[in-house]
Amino acid sequence: MTGFPQPPSPELLAGLTDRERQTLGLIAEGLSNKLIARHMGISDGTVKVHVRHLLCKLGLHSRLELAAWAHRAGEQAGLPLPAARLLPVSPLDLGNLLDDLPLMIYRCRNDPHWSMAYVSAGCQALTGYSPAQLVGSRRLSYSSLIHPADRDRVWLGVQRGLQDGRPFNLAYRLLCADGSERVVQERGCGIYSDSGEVLELEGVVMAR
Repeated sequence: MTGFPQPPSPELLAGLTDRERQTLGLIAEGLSNKLIARHMGISDGTVKVHVRHLLCKLGLHSRLELAAWAHRAGEQAGLPLPAARLLPVSPLDLGNLLDDLPLMIYRCRNDPHWSMAYVSAGCQALTGYSPAQLVGSRRLSYSSLIHPADRDRVWLGVQRGLQDGRPFNLAYRLLCADGSERVVQERGCGIYSDSGEVLELEGVVMAR
């Protein structure tokens, strides 16, 4: 996974505002944007702005990566995290660990192809395909990897979750590069505009 930065430097920390640091700590606690907004006394839209700024400043691609980075790097970053959550593992170590697991973090469009804007390096271990083959659906689409008998069910399951404004959790079969089938579990959620429009999806797909 190329998106995980080195342990935080003084220059990096100086570039974070107090609100961004507070937001990062609450994300590491597992709070949703709505709960963060309530805790900080700000709007959901303002939280989304903080999250976008954090992703840009830290060189990450999704809220899931941001949560993992904050959770693992809390001690070095001086974030307000409980001591029990501070583990002696660097963000770079975490990235290397995830790369070796059959687990794919993604961000994609809500279209029938599931056009990928970003996939983590773990997709190689999960599917046999590289990130370059999946991003942008230029060479193949993620939808084409889903077993034909499961595609409609996956589409409907995701759309129901988006309509209800809740995360989706689905199990289905993937067709891997070597011709085998693999049962996976996907957990994801929508990324919404201030008006409630679905902008993108992000989540994680892992082997069962």
